[in-house]
Amino acid sequence: MIPAAPPPVDPDDARSRIRDELAKSEYDDSEGFVAWLLRVIEEWLLSLADGIDGSSTAQAAIAIVLLLLLGAVVVLVLRRTGLIRRGAVLSVASALDAEPVLSAGELRDSAHRAIAEERFDDATVLALRSLVRDLEVRTLLDVTVGMTAHEAAASASHSFPDLTSRLQRGADAFDTAAYSHRAVAAKQAEDLLRLTEYIAESAPDLTDSEPAEGDQFAGVAP
Repeated sequence: MIPAAPPPVDPDDARSRIRDELAKSEYDDSEGFVAWLLRVIEEWLLSLADGIDGSSTAQAAIAIVLLLLLGAVVVLVLRRTGLIRRGAVLSVASALDAEPVLSAGELRDSAHRAIAEERFDDATVLALRSLVRDLEVRTLLDVTVGMTAHEAAASASHSFPDLTSRLQRGADAFDTAAYSHRAVAAKQAEDLLRLTEYIAESAPDLTDSEPAEGDQFAGVAP
């Protein structure tokens, strides 16, 4: 049995739906880069829609695919930039500057409790927040609104160049915990927490050298 063809789609209606989707209020507070990226996506999709006249089943199907593609791309962009968070999965705030402001030690203690309770996503978020708080208090990191985990890791690597690769892996684990549908492994959470404890007890490298490519994580178990 041949499946029924999708109903004809008016190209003007397709373009209107794309514009309406991108004009929704939840995108109004996007950062500059996100707004720019969404505008580029909008222009690209509209340029494709301009070539559809709705006179054939194939073109109607293309219009439907464009609408589905729009939704998928928007969700991906917003999730990767942190504008869509896994709030239902995490029981702690994932913003690096979340209120109330807790000390680095308090955040590490909370991370330890989360690991003991096998809440590895929470532990990962709390561990990185403790690192950010520690470096902020030591004036080694200037925390800005909306700062990402990778921005924090890159900045921290200037003070601890030998730990660059581990900081980046910690940022990757944070992104998984905060934004992905995948769960963080116990080892990832434990490694990041050990890294934050090591940095808290270590003196920074205040030379002007660029972050090293290697990683000499002396004194900390792999």
